[in-house]
Amino acid sequence: MATLVIIRGNSGSGKTSLAQALQNHYGRKTLVISQDNVRRTMLKEKVEPGNLSISLTETIARFGYAEDLLVIVEGFYETEIYGEMLADLRTLFAPRVFAYYYDLPFEETVKRHATRAKQADFTAADMKRWWIEKDYLGWEEEEYFTVEVSLAEAVQMICQKIERT
Repeated sequence: MATLVIIRGNSGSGKTSLAQALQNHYGRKTLVISQDNVRRTMLKEKVEPGNLSISLTETIARFGYAEDLLVIVEGFYETEIYGEMLADLRTLFAPRVFAYYYDLPFEETVKRHATRAKQADFTAADMKRWWIEKDYLGWEEEEYFTVEVSLAEAVQMICQKIERT
């Protein structure tokens, strides 16, 4: 049965690492849709209403649904710009929808970003400019990861929920 996992949060919070760990755990039949890849690499789009990455992300996720895949959508996905698309995917994949938001202090995201291979891609000042505090979707199934939750614990929590449902 097709399953949707949404992983959101500010830059540097750990979204990509979590998505990759989940894909490594589940292997085949897992589709990771990275906002950075779709918006920045594939399309060179800006974060603004109506940008092409919104419809392309939805199209790719719908492919995953049709193929009965575990679809992991990971990225900043600002509610104001991407919320409608995410809500459409929520409806499509229901009831197998799991949404997570990294609710971390700014200082923690800067610290995590400094450990990444792509740390030179942007600065702490850039991260501050992009920062949106508590950009929740407001869905009952949305859960929050705090600084106390390790990558391994986040993977375990999500896997347990997927396998119980």
